[in-house]
Amino acid sequence: MVDTLTKKENKYLDNLKKLPPLERLIYFIKEREFVRLKKEAGEPKPWTVDPILQRYRFTCVCRMDDKVSQWLLKNWYEPYFDHPNMLVACVMARHFNQPHALAEVGFPQKWMPKVFGKKLRAMKESGKTIFNGAYMVRGIESSDKTEMVLDWVCQPIVDNPPKIDTSSMEKSVEALMPYWGLSSFMAGQVVADLRWAVTGTWKDKCHWAAIGPGSKRGMNRLLERPKEAPMKQVEFTKHLNALTDTLMKRLPTDIAVKLEAIDIQNCCCEFDKLERTLFEGRRPKQRDHIVTGK
Repeated sequence: MVDTLTKKENKYLDNLKKLPPLERLIYFIKEREFVRLKKEAGEPKPWTVDPILQRYRFTCVCRMDDKVSQWLLKNWYEPYFDHPNMLVACVMARHFNQPHALAEVGFPQKWMPKVFGKKLRAMKESGKTIFNGAYMVRGIESSDKTEMVLDWVCQPIVDNPPKIDTSSMEKSVEALMPYWGLSSFMAGQVVADLRWAVTGTWKDKCHWAAIGPGSKRGMNRLLERPKEAPMKQVEFTKHLNALTDTLMKRLPTDIAVKLEAIDIQNCCCEFDKLERTLFEGRRPKQRDHIVTGK
């Protein structure tokens, strides 16, 4: 499972395994948020006694608390709030999802894909990473990945922009999904950013979030079904709302008041990662995020 554990750590995980799935999720949400608060307060490491959370990277409970989201909020979304190019900026931001690469390109006040591509390829040739592996980016074997994002995904949105309904996360995701490279999950991530970057009421922000592969598996685990059991968006939304009602009652108020549907969807995804590490011995791809503070 994880690296060599002490007897105390093994006992800790054995006790965690005995909890029902919902209790493990509630435990994870509270413990991960406590880790964030301890880290931000400058407390010394380790910030948790949980051996899995110590060794592997898990995103924050509130999506906008994560490092990349915070960078985007402070450097792109707040300074350029309501900019006419904000939609394509969000699409580009979440496909690359790498702050130093996005800083090199700069916010796209003017859409200049050739200039952006030249800068990004120069970074790559110098040995710098221009993509963050947090999201799976659809690619074409014969195409340069940078060119693919700029020309195949972003350019059609510039040429023929969708009609975004800023009263609805769901309708905005539906407007993006016909575009190449934008699955429901990735479209959901883009709209989740738009919610902080353009004026809107986003009336369903606490009731609807796009299903993704990880959140589907996490929800199935909570329902004690096979993790790969099929689940459509409508069913996921029903279970997400029921889970939201439960979490609002069970979580500390200072955590509950921050959570929107996208955050709970994200917690389902991270819960799947916790469960497969705990029960299947499958290590998450990214390690040491909490231990090292990187």
